[in-house]
Amino acid sequence: MLALLPITLLLLAALGIFLLQRIRPSTGWSWLIALISTLISTISVILLRWHLPQQVAIESWLPFSQFTDSPILGLDGNAWPYLFALSVVALAIILTASARLQYDISPYAWVGVLSLCAVGSLAVLAANLLTLILAWSLLDLIELVILQANSTHRSLGLQTVFAFAFRVTGTGLVMTAILLNAGQQAPPTFSSLNATSALLLLLAVGLRLGVLPLHLPGVQGIVLRRGLGTMLRMSAAASSLVVLGRLPAQSLPPTLTDFFQLLAALATLYAGVRWTTAGDEVEGRPYWLIAFSGLAVSSVFRGNPPSSLVWGMALILPGSLLFLYSARRRQILWIPALALLGFSGLPLTPVSGGWSGLIAPPFRFSHLLLISAHACLLAGYVRLILKPGDDLAHMERWVQVAYPIGLLITVLALVFVGFLGLPVTPGMNFGWVGFLSVAMASLGWLGALLWHQRVEAGTPLGRWYAETARRLGRALEALFNLKWFYQFLWWLYHRLMTLVDLLTQILEGAGGVLWTLVLLALLISLLRTELTP
Repeated sequence: MLALLPITLLLLAALGIFLLQRIRPSTGWSWLIALISTLISTISVILLRWHLPQQVAIESWLPFSQFTDSPILGLDGNAWPYLFALSVVALAIILTASARLQYDISPYAWVGVLSLCAVGSLAVLAANLLTLILAWSLLDLIELVILQANSTHRSLGLQTVFAFAFRVTGTGLVMTAILLNAGQQAPPTFSSLNATSALLLLLAVGLRLGVLPLHLPGVQGIVLRRGLGTMLRMSAAASSLVVLGRLPAQSLPPTLTDFFQLLAALATLYAGVRWTTAGDEVEGRPYWLIAFSGLAVSSVFRGNPPSSLVWGMALILPGSLLFLYSARRRQILWIPALALLGFSGLPLTPVSGGWSGLIAPPFRFSHLLLISAHACLLAGYVRLILKPGDDLAHMERWVQVAYPIGLLITVLALVFVGFLGLPVTPGMNFGWVGFLSVAMASLGWLGALLWHQRVEAGTPLGRWYAETARRLGRALEALFNLKWFYQFLWWLYHRLMTLVDLLTQILEGAGGVLWTLVLLALLISLLRTELTP
């Protein structure tokens, strides 16, 4: 299978950089190896666009003859855009890393970037549920190792543990879908999913992305690093979003669709609002992921899974550009401005075809929520690209060349995949939605400027607006960030541990044998009561 060649190249390059750093450390040679490998990998993936589809099954992968299902890797029109986006992001990370060498970037971070890109690409190629479980588990394990290796504390934070628990729960839902398919004598493939299994798979994706239920998929610490943190988030997002495009159309139970549509729309709008108020792009990265993931999930709820690919590309490519945009200069501001235009949703722009999966007559309240969320994403993007950063003009000449190229390739990739790699092509059918979103973003931006001036002027009305906004923001934050839910789970965990400790002390004490006999007698009496006719 030709699609495995770029993945193998990335893994070999990661191994080569790791061995080089152990034997003879060299940042320059490590950067060159990473650049050449990601460049060749990206070109290879582009050439694969004209060699679709491909599929390979790994036979006899376990010594158990009773286990008949085998992992299957497949490259088709649904997987190729994500494979291409991940390879472009890896190349962009290596090129833009030149502007962050002043922060003593460790080449081991590039090992993590290449490894995550390779494993994320394997997850994208998963062609059945068994392969998806294996790939997700491997990706979660690598992420956990990276977080632990780069953590300043010996134990992981509570948010990290809960984020990992949500992902494991999502994997468990996929296992449940496999069991349901097996009970109906159906193979564990995406095309054979019934309504219940498709809903479980969609909920699994929502859990991993942080949409259903709403929770932050990102964690602090290592995620704050732009290069490795960006690949960490984008590989996880791509491995989950690719599943949405594989779901059969109209496969979800209609009785629950409207309810989950509203939940997804509310989560998307909340994430969009938080994105507009984030202190910087890295702080707002989890909300960017949730907002665009919510748009992708909403496309599936509306019976148009192919449209989710459009929003997935908008999440990965313009998002990665902004997260890697650490050095600023007025002369290169046009690059993020082009990315903004690319996901604006205006007619004939790369993302304009995604509206067909979100807006369908009759017009509903949830449609307005989704358009408002997209407008918030636009307004927040404008605000963040105008924030100051490192001064690119004072860096070396080769950095001033390599860094803008790394940003520009993400924009070119969005245009290329938007017009040649997606099942939903840009058009004019829902152009009014794009204009409405841009108009809402512009009005919101203007209103924010006027409000800010009024607050700075110190007028009573301005102070009242500021205090009301702060109180409302705190109330929404307390409701939607699910800290109260985490605290409840932590309280419940402590209560269960207290009960277990009490039982342990009782059973291990002097009267432990007596208590064991009493419990055994009680169990026998209960069984006799149930068995007595």
